Amino acid sequence: MQARPRPSRRRERLALAAIAGFAALRVSALAAAFPFFTNVDEHRHVDMVLKYARAALPRPDAVAYEPDMPRLVAWLGAPDYQLPPGAVSTAAPGWAVSPDELERRIARNEVLFAHLVNLDTHESPPYYALAGAWFALAERLGVDPVRALYSVRLWNALFAALLVVCAFVLVRRTHPGDAFMCWGVPLLLASFPQDTFYYVTPDAFSALAGAVAFALTLRLLLDPESGLVPYALAGAVAAVAVLTKPPNVYVLGVALAAALGRARLGRRLLGRFALYASACALPVGAWLLRNHVLQGDWLGTSSKTLLLGWRPNPVSEWLAHPLFTPRGFTHFVLDLVPRFWRGELVWRRRELAWPFADAVYTATTIGFLAVGALALARRRSGPARTAELASAASLAASVAILALLSLLFVFPPEGNPSAERPWFHHGRLIAGALLPFAILYLRGLEVLAAALPVRARAVAAWSALALLLALCVGSELWLSLPAFRSPYNLYHHG
Repeated sequence: MQARPRPSRRRERLALAAIAGFAALRVSALAAAFPFFTNVDEHRHVDMVLKYARAALPRPDAVAYEPDMPRLVAWLGAPDYQLPPGAVSTAAPGWAVSPDELERRIARNEVLFAHLVNLDTHESPPYYALAGAWFALAERLGVDPVRALYSVRLWNALFAALLVVCAFVLVRRTHPGDAFMCWGVPLLLASFPQDTFYYVTPDAFSALAGAVAFALTLRLLLDPESGLVPYALAGAVAAVAVLTKPPNVYVLGVALAAALGRARLGRRLLGRFALYASACALPVGAWLLRNHVLQGDWLGTSSKTLLLGWRPNPVSEWLAHPLFTPRGFTHFVLDLVPRFWRGELVWRRRELAWPFADAVYTATTIGFLAVGALALARRRSGPARTAELASAASLAASVAILALLSLLFVFPPEGNPSAERPWFHHGRLIAGALLPFAILYLRGLEVLAAALPVRARAVAAWSALALLLALCVGSELWLSLPAFRSPYNLYHHG
């Protein structure tokens, strides 16, 4: 007879299931509240999902939108993102109008889409292939287009729940006996108000893929004697993460540190890291080769940057970039940190942001990360120090990648980035670093609490975390209330 789990282990699993369930419920509720199509290029991502659902794989000449897009926009599209504040819309949702009115909307959209090209046509396939397969399955099961497309969004709830589970499994191993870290990291990730989880985008999948790749690669650093399968699996997941979002290449820095740190242990371990490198390099290299053959550039971004009006910035001009000035770097940080926390969605042309919450996010991020990084010098060797050191390096690498991308181009006067703010401050681009961020952030809070009397440390740390989580969830719901009331969202679909 199989032994029953110990009561403590059962309670632990129930607690983890509750936290993961909360993350999934929160994401599901907000994904259903925001109508299509959000301001963060959701129409492009939906079109890519359709392409993969129809097996219309990316080709150099396949830049037009799918024929289904005019109908989907007429059916699902909401004016709430573009209308000015205070304006009243009298247009009914597409699913509530007469067939004749719907056809008129479709005809107008067909004229519009005939002159548009999808700038994301040549993005790599991991997320789009998964979402496209799901959308195709929903169609075959007879699900109507509205619910089928919302179901693609609801995949993000699963990603959020799995991110929580991944965080707990990792931190329980690296910080055994530290209840604040073991439970604080999953709680923070379950409540994190990054709105990239509420619409169709590969950024939500990137958060999970980056976290799993980080956890599996860190395992090799902690246990280099792992068998061949963990090395191959970690490399393959790292490839998925990098292909989903290139800034996830930070994971390879952790792998390189692991390989260099274990080099003295002999050729056998180096051979295993070579297996890791091969499992990662083969799919990534195949995609880069495909881009070079079909488009003439390895990254496949030349046509996109041309259409956006981005010009290459000569290396000789890099030092003149505003990022190398105190004022420019300060603005870069102040732009990036709040958007890393809460995203970039707008409503009635205004970013869904609360200055007080942004100030808390920014101040605590700078303070806690600095304290957590400085405390590494006094941290005893062990899994916890290794995880925190890898987290600090991963965050630094992620921000450095955004800075490097900012240096590569000269941006036009209008756009995002622009000549006035010539940097990538889109926190969603480095969502794959959410797990290392949460580890180092809460470690910084724990170190600050440790300066208090012994009896007050745990109370102070948990109280600060509780207030932070309340701010995250409360401000997010308050800012999203107009979306919940929108007649264009899933809640109002008959």
